[in-house]
Amino acid sequence: MSEQISLGFVETAGLVMAIEVADAMAKAAEVTVIKAHKVDGLRVCVICKGDVASCKAAVDVGAELARSGNALICANVIPSPADPEETLTAMLNDIGAKKAARKAAMKARRAAAAAAYAAEEAAEAAALSAAEKAAPKTVRKK
Repeated sequence: MSEQISLGFVETAGLVMAIEVADAMAKAAEVTVIKAHKVDGLRVCVICKGDVASCKAAVDVGAELARSGNALICANVIPSPADPEETLTAMLNDIGAKKAARKAAMKARRAAAAAAYAAEEAAEAAALSAAEKAAPKTVRKK
């Protein structure tokens, strides 16, 4: 009988804690840490694979370590995912592409806002300069 492959996830607050969790998970059971995925901001998800019992043991150890550092966000084991690595890789790549697209759109919006602000400032400066040139100059006599 072949062993069922499972995936284990421990999401932490902070990269250093995620590295500690990944190390503890790899040492606690016969699992392979396949990725530490940056979710957003400070959140990092450590993902491991192995048989169900090993993943459960590794996730329990990782979750307890993160909890002791007040950095545990979530922990979960998926006992027998459909196409574990292909599905996971495709999902993470899709998330990465969406994040990159959002980042590019935000950068474009900021550049457009900066250009609009610069154009407004230039127009205001030009209007002020034209008003100064058109205004009659008065000379005071003593």
